[in-house]
Amino acid sequence: MADNLELLVIEKKEGVLLTNIDKLETFVQEKLKEYTPENYKGDADAAKKDRATLNTSKKTLAQERIKVIKELMKPFEDFETRCKALEKNIDAAAGALDEIVKAKETAEKEIKRAGITEFFITRQFSLVPLEKIFDERWLNKTVKMKDVQEEIDAKIKKIYADIKTIEAFGVDVETLKPLYLETLDIGATIERGRAIQENRARLAKEAEERAEREQKAKMQEQQAELAKEEIKAQQTAPVASLAQQAAGVPVDDDPEMTYTLRFKGKRSVLFALRQYMIDNKIEYEKLEALNGK
Repeated sequence: MADNLELLVIEKKEGVLLTNIDKLETFVQEKLKEYTPENYKGDADAAKKDRATLNTSKKTLAQERIKVIKELMKPFEDFETRCKALEKNIDAAAGALDEIVKAKETAEKEIKRAGITEFFITRQFSLVPLEKIFDERWLNKTVKMKDVQEEIDAKIKKIYADIKTIEAFGVDVETLKPLYLETLDIGATIERGRAIQENRARLAKEAEERAEREQKAKMQEQQAELAKEEIKAQQTAPVASLAQQAAGVPVDDDPEMTYTLRFKGKRSVLFALRQYMIDNKIEYEKLEALNGK
């Protein structure tokens, strides 16, 4: 059909349009001199009347211009409409044939896809499914099967290499490897590993600081409790002394007391505390030792 489909121009001439536009331009330019603002000083009514005259003249000229151009363009518009109709009919015919072409191309792609799947199975690679690394470009006719096979082998090799890189990272390997298999993005996986390390360090630091705050608060609480007991002891000491004197009992300003306490701290500190108690003749009884120590 293409051999006979040729649009021939039988006759084509330069457009010719004869009008009085030259004279009209001269007439208007001369006429407009009568409508300058200097000629209407103090006479707004005359200016309003002549303004309406000018607007009417412009409208008449525009209507004539549109009419002339429309008449001149009609043959071209008819030509364009008929050409577009022919193009539409050709598109419809090509579209019908396109379905046949696409069906054949789809069948060829499915055959090629089956071949790619068969090759992938021979690699005995099960870390990720074929769909995870599949490139739709492989189905194009321009891509040879040999090139597809080489690309598959290269992708498998890279995955093995990336897993070794993750294992060499040495931290959170069992978390990072599944993450990598989801994304196959070694850069993002390693970055995630670094983020986990940083978060773990921040959490450890926060736990240490919290333990220090809690220990400090507890020591302050114990210090306040001790101070309160000392004040109470000082307040009750004179009364006790008078009672002892009245009963004829010798006065003891520093009576012996018994406390049951549980200590928690570094082993070296607790050993030093026990030594201090021994040196100062403070009797104690070891009831239990946590953590088997």
